[in-house]
Amino acid sequence: MKYSIAAFAAILATLSLGAHARAANEKILPSTLSVDTTNHTAVLPLYRGSAHGETVWYVVTDASNAATARRLHVIYAPSLAAIGAAATQRARRVGGRLVFSGAPNFAPTRIFVPSAAGFPPSVAQPGGIADANYSPFVRVRGERGVLNAPIVATGNGPFDVTHHRNTEDRVLAIDTKNMTVTLALARGFFDGKPIYYISPDASNPVAATVERATYVPRLAKAQIAATIPIGVIVDGPTGARDGQGLKYLTLHTPLRADATWANAARLSAPFNILSLVPNVAHLYASNAYSPLWGVQVVATPQKARITSYDAFSALSPKPAGFFVNCPVIAFGDSTAVGY
Repeated sequence: MKYSIAAFAAILATLSLGAHARAANEKILPSTLSVDTTNHTAVLPLYRGSAHGETVWYVVTDASNAATARRLHVIYAPSLAAIGAAATQRARRVGGRLVFSGAPNFAPTRIFVPSAAGFPPSVAQPGGIADANYSPFVRVRGERGVLNAPIVATGNGPFDVTHHRNTEDRVLAIDTKNMTVTLALARGFFDGKPIYYISPDASNPVAATVERATYVPRLAKAQIAATIPIGVIVDGPTGARDGQGLKYLTLHTPLRADATWANAARLSAPFNILSLVPNVAHLYASNAYSPLWGVQVVATPQKARITSYDAFSALSPKPAGFFVNCPVIAFGDSTAVGY
């Protein structure tokens, strides 16, 4: 996976956020109900569907069709139209609810054991594993475009939000009466600014374990045209206020622990560097944003945080060879505890 730095510089110019600074906690995903910058969580609308005759629960974050994005109050991501049939799943609406072709199995126990060096780990076993038909990227019969609709829970409850036997590993609470789900957020940077996003799916099992995501082999078949790059530091600073990278995450944060409401504030992130975010001033204008990221890695040790993709690109990153589904949620708060 190779990306032209010059091409992305041009794209960044067209997606300029404007001269004024974005306010902390400003929503990017319009349907976001709330963001908690103390616990680093977000509450999103929850939808009910089914797969293989079982109830499933999902969120919607992006659509490749502008009219659909407006109707659902989600992010317009036209690049997703190029993802290719092999990386999507089919669904149909029955009684207004989606019937999916596939679903994740959340029953496996997520296990992460760091090596002495921290990363790569000695053991990495994802807690959610998709079946052969499942993808979060969905083509609905009779509807235009592709939806980003990751399944975050299965069954009719009660829901395990402590060990996540029937929920995605970032799910902290589910309210099926008010149709909301609370998710632990990932944290990163765009153009020097803090960004919150969710990380529900990855095409690589180690990445899925690290990200508390569902391992989705089908995502490996995505077309490059539907992706944009995200920067990952392997060996970065390890300070409490400036930590970054996979070694920092594995050796200095509670990565082994299951995510729960009680420890949400203490969960950290590798503080990845995003190459693009939607222009919130023109959210439904044509743009190059995609929630599907091609992972680029810098393995050389870094003494300071990298917070812009331009600075990351200057370090000669290498493609990791896999994709992650990471829809952006809101601008973060650099003064918040843990950022």
